[in-house]
Amino acid sequence: MYNYKVEEGDTVEFKKFIIVLSITMTIMVGLMCSISYGWYAYANAETHVAGTTLKDIPTVIFTQTDHIFSANRPPIYDKDRYNYAYKNSFIITLGENLKNYQTGIEISLKDIMMSNELKNSNYKYELVEDGKTISTGNFKDIGNSTILNIKPMTVLTPTAYPETYTYDFYIWLSEDDTNQNTLMNKTFSAKINVNSAVKK
Repeated sequence: MYNYKVEEGDTVEFKKFIIVLSITMTIMVGLMCSISYGWYAYANAETHVAGTTLKDIPTVIFTQTDHIFSANRPPIYDKDRYNYAYKNSFIITLGENLKNYQTGIEISLKDIMMSNELKNSNYKYELVEDGKTISTGNFKDIGNSTILNIKPMTVLTPTAYPETYTYDFYIWLSEDDTNQNTLMNKTFSAKINVNSAVKK
């Protein structure tokens, strides 16, 4: 039988090896997660092609700001929403540099903060793209979530370059001819977030 004595120096070197290995694995896992997310985002577009992710992205310009803050607004009938609802407008432009590529767009609300009383079917939203409604809903089932996807990742199909898409986001408290006093003087805030994925 042989007895092997571990020297102190061997123990120090082994500890250094474990630390370096742990740091290396952490970096590799982080890189893999970030790459996987980029591919996942595009894979959820309606159509996609193989290629390399580009640094070129669509231009997004908000008429005022990407932040939403709505408070102390009275109920309005749905038919009057285009005249009296809170409105946030922005444009997305696909430039000449993207004419040989496919571009996917995803629009969501993030950092949502709202009064619990507004988490019901009467607090509504609508997203309009070039004059056509593409998304509607309410906040009845939002629970404690601070994110809401209002336009899933979708590939845009421009007819020419550059091409600009116009978006109007509306949010309002729907009048239902009942006592809605408990919904008055409540607040809603969020940020409109636009994600894009570009592939050749």
